[in-house]
Amino acid sequence: MSTETARGLRFDLLERIADRAFAQMVAMIHIANSRKDKDPSDPKVGGHPAACASSFHVLGALHLVVREPQDFVCCKPHASPIDHAYHHLMRLMRREDGTWLTDDESEGLMERLRKFAQPGASDVFQSYHAKTDPDSFHFLPSGTVGIPPVNSIFLALAYRYAADHGFDVPKDAHFWSLMGDSEFREGSLFEAMPEASERKLGNVTWMIDYNRQSLDGTRGTWEDDATVNDAVRIERTALANGWKVVQVRHGRRRLEVFEQPGGKALQKLLEGGLPDYELQLLLFRRDADLVRATLTAADPACAQVLEQLSDNRLLAVLGDLGGHDLHCVTEAMQLSRTEPDVPYLLIFHTIKGFGLECYADPANHSSLPSKKEVSEVLERNGLSTERPFAHFPDDSEEARFLAERAKHFKRGMEQHAELIQRNREDVRRRVEDAGGVPDSLGIDLSMFPLAHTQQMWGQIAAKLVRIATHGLGGAPIGGAAKAEADLDEFERQWAPAANMVMTMSPDVGTSTQIAPTMNSRIYGPDIVGKGQRDRESAKFEARHPELVQHSNAFTRHVRFEICEQNSMSAAGSFGAMNMYTGIPLMPIMTVYDFFLKRALDQLYYNVYWRSEFVLMSTPSGVTLSPEGAQHSWKSDIQMPNLITWEPAFAVELDWILSDAIARQVEGRNVGRSGVLIRGVTRSLKQKDLLAHLGRHAANKQGLGAGTLLAPAGSNWSDATDESTLPAVDDATLLEGLRTKVLAGAYHLIDWRGYAGYEPGDNVVQLFCMGSLVTEAVAASERLLERGIYANVIVVSSPELLCGILGHEEDYRYLTEGLGISGDLYAVPQVAQDAADLVTIAGRRVPIVSVHDGEAGLLDNLGSIVGVKQLTLAVRRFSKCGRPNEVYGYQGIDADAVFDACGRALAETALESVQVSRGVLGALEGRSTERPHWRELWPSAE
Repeated sequence: MSTETARGLRFDLLERIADRAFAQMVAMIHIANSRKDKDPSDPKVGGHPAACASSFHVLGALHLVVREPQDFVCCKPHASPIDHAYHHLMRLMRREDGTWLTDDESEGLMERLRKFAQPGASDVFQSYHAKTDPDSFHFLPSGTVGIPPVNSIFLALAYRYAADHGFDVPKDAHFWSLMGDSEFREGSLFEAMPEASERKLGNVTWMIDYNRQSLDGTRGTWEDDATVNDAVRIERTALANGWKVVQVRHGRRRLEVFEQPGGKALQKLLEGGLPDYELQLLLFRRDADLVRATLTAADPACAQVLEQLSDNRLLAVLGDLGGHDLHCVTEAMQLSRTEPDVPYLLIFHTIKGFGLECYADPANHSSLPSKKEVSEVLERNGLSTERPFAHFPDDSEEARFLAERAKHFKRGMEQHAELIQRNREDVRRRVEDAGGVPDSLGIDLSMFPLAHTQQMWGQIAAKLVRIATHGLGGAPIGGAAKAEADLDEFERQWAPAANMVMTMSPDVGTSTQIAPTMNSRIYGPDIVGKGQRDRESAKFEARHPELVQHSNAFTRHVRFEICEQNSMSAAGSFGAMNMYTGIPLMPIMTVYDFFLKRALDQLYYNVYWRSEFVLMSTPSGVTLSPEGAQHSWKSDIQMPNLITWEPAFAVELDWILSDAIARQVEGRNVGRSGVLIRGVTRSLKQKDLLAHLGRHAANKQGLGAGTLLAPAGSNWSDATDESTLPAVDDATLLEGLRTKVLAGAYHLIDWRGYAGYEPGDNVVQLFCMGSLVTEAVAASERLLERGIYANVIVVSSPELLCGILGHEEDYRYLTEGLGISGDLYAVPQVAQDAADLVTIAGRRVPIVSVHDGEAGLLDNLGSIVGVKQLTLAVRRFSKCGRPNEVYGYQGIDADAVFDACGRALAETALESVQVSRGVLGALEGRSTERPHWRELWPSAE
């Protein structure tokens, strides 16, 4: 390639800019590790200059030449300082409110790598690429190495989905990912590679910083007759998965030498005859005689060209790897943008520690340059230790180039912000014009006297997709007549929000009730092969659902093979479309709950990323044990920005999903944009919900003040049989219940207001979740026969009730909304040695919880309010069997609940009062000199 490219770029100019970015990276890391306020006990700050050095030419080409404002980048975590250095030189640092940092502010920022971000203080850089970094525009967070490149694939797919469904998104966005060769061993990357090629995502480019080293030293190597280094294995893996590959092995110095006599033999040797381990050793030793001897012994045909090279030139040629030649790097990147349907893998051969004294040192991963070396690097690039982050002089060629590049990016960033605002306002206007998102989808449960929450999910998904795709084509949902009928007023109100919903699943869609939403609605590139044409010509009628993918507007499902990790990353990427484009897509991913564990890394990344998505995690718990004993463990997943739900009755799921969709499109899901809903395939009698609610004293009509109720059929002489008083109407009951369900819990059985109800004596608060409502109700009914009143409280969201979100509200709903407290109740007690002596004891109301999952889901309820709690939960590996058998084995059946409630009452200790000498002294008027804690916390008075 000539010095001038078709775009008029001067690479000598770009080299000078890259060298300054390199110097500022070195200074940035040095300052972070040499702060005056450093405590001797502080760990090393790090910064990984050697890892930055191997990639600084690759990232220079990307930032200075190839990348466009609409593009996205995810980069290996250890390279974050060099990315920041380029962005600093391009003046692309801005605050969260969109205002730009001044030069002085940006220079100050460069001195705050890995500083703790104080509220209201100056901006800082996190250790790796973070959403909060001032230069995070279109940079995916990269604290984990095997996930962001996968997200880039599915973000590319989400962009294409949005475009194919009529939304306004940039059509030419490209998705770049740089990772180390050792990082490329992450299994998540290999699992995702087929997705990019099968979905024809030609706007995806992965790049490997192939420096042959990992954190613990030189990469392991293996040899056989066909392969001598990992680069070949990586290439073959990519080719086998449908990618195009470019090996950028050589710089221009090498290419020139290869044209000399003996040069082709040298090229062949460097490309396949010299193991990586030997090459690394030669680079590290920097001994020209050793290089000649080693290469000549490997292939005598190289001798002629090797003898013609001086020692210095020989070492320069050996170290002239393609990843450090801006010409070659830029050319490869530009090539990767030209293929519309095929992703590219670019393998850039580099040297770890390039430009530093730790060059190619196998132990250089965490090496830090000395103060002397830092000074020399800065001086070599026209900088000083007093002002290491200075910009180029305004009248220089470098400054003019960077100013034009910055102007291009800032204009593009402003246009993108306008696009986001325009899209967001358009969606919200459509929702408002339709009357807002309804509270419910109004699923008719009259045909389902017995229903489970997974079944309800299928009904909801079908209705949402039917509404969203009305008039667009596709197979009928709910029968041809229903599909052809116009939407009614209620459905039209739902239409704008329903249009945001799309589903995905890792090969369990049909088994989790959403086959109708998949039938002829699988999204993907149109691929019509000979087999399909033959079927059509033979009028072969395929079994439904039809899973051939289409790019039509009526498609609403993204199908995956058995890979929960890919599907989870896709959910996160589609769920980030609101953040990046203003289009609040609502991906709902169906997954077997037990297999969430296969994608916990991806789930954590999604919620850290502030993505917006729903996981329909069903079936869940040991309730699934009939299918297989291994499919049984429900984890206590608590993560910031994730709300968990476990509906019991079908209507609860309707309310929960409707609320999640409304919060999404209306922008009200801050702190809870990740939604995890756990369902089951065990049915409940749906009529029981209203029947139990109708027995509450608070829900009775005509109940006089002070009048106590009695359970139906009981013989209380001074109480009213509850069955003789009607309850309020069903609509009122359900509306009140909806509010409580969305708050986190509700009383299904509530004995307050009943005769004989004595807190502190015969009352237990019985919390349950999901399908174990049946066991809790059965135990409550048996306990009533023994004179024990067990209120059954159904937890719809452990997160809202007693998890992170509950903690943020100081658990007010638990204590105030549900009335659960640690209050002492006076209980009369007759002394055993004196029949005529009566004492008053204080007791609290104990808690028993039962749920199908880890104890940690609910086991902190008692500690929150300060009472005794017994927790029944899954504590052993399960077995196959019917639910009642499995529940008995796990100790969470009705018998276990019954026993636990009785034991909790029996073990609730009497409160005794002990008087300290200090208290006695105060009563006698003696003062104390110690400070009193109430002076520190006066609100506790």
